[in-house]
Amino acid sequence: MPGEPKRLEHPKTVYFVGFIFGLITLAVVTGVAYHLSFSPHGPAVLRPLKAKFEKEKKSAILDEVRQHEEFEKHRHFHHSVSYQQLPEQKRPVCYICHSDYPHGKNKKVRALLNMHTQFFVCETCHLEQQEGQAVTYKWYNPLNDDPKGPFFGTSYDPATGNLIEGDDPFSKISPYIHAGGKMESAIQRQDAPLALDYIKVKDTLTPEQRDNVKKKFHVSIKAKGHECKTCHSKGGILNFKQLGFAENRAIDLEQLNIAGMITKYEKFYIPNLFQ
Repeated sequence: MPGEPKRLEHPKTVYFVGFIFGLITLAVVTGVAYHLSFSPHGPAVLRPLKAKFEKEKKSAILDEVRQHEEFEKHRHFHHSVSYQQLPEQKRPVCYICHSDYPHGKNKKVRALLNMHTQFFVCETCHLEQQEGQAVTYKWYNPLNDDPKGPFFGTSYDPATGNLIEGDDPFSKISPYIHAGGKMESAIQRQDAPLALDYIKVKDTLTPEQRDNVKKKFHVSIKAKGHECKTCHSKGGILNFKQLGFAENRAIDLEQLNIAGMITKYEKFYIPNLFQ
């Protein structure tokens, strides 16, 4: 008697041919979809939508800021090196308008002033302290609520004499204002409501309107920073030892005669302290 019919397997070449046919079909469908939607040689029914989306994303002011940053880097005579950057919204509002090299007016000292931005935030030098307001300076890291260090530049490498870099590229000395039994950071970040609102609408504002908004960011900020001796002196506002600086490094920072060097000499040389 005849048995059950035996199932026959397809030859492997059938699967291979099917796979190739599938790839060809996918390529044809993709090409037709592109031709109909975006190709300049077809009806391009989706190009207006794409152009509108790109126009909404493009920011003339942001482009201008980026160009200004590049210009500042080339205009200065810094030995620029690459370094890690914080996400935009974690950065202070200062960087919405100012570059990483914000001091450029005084050629004599601009590099010296810009070098300080490696160690502390803008508010440390430019905070307009109100009468009776208590301020404490400590290390601030927007990605770590309690940074421990070792922090950049707080001690010397005994082998080379250079400053140590540490493993924390983001912590900087920052002012904290005492209010209601708490210490509040004086930094205004780009993820604050006012900053987010400004970033969202700034392209639509006139220059006068932008200036009015910027005044809100500068309520407690003074244009000219502290004098050198405010920090570089024994008993200055920065207690270098409490901030974790090595003893010899703290002494060097307190005894730097920066003010005299700048006012007395047209040419001066930065000591190995800043290597």
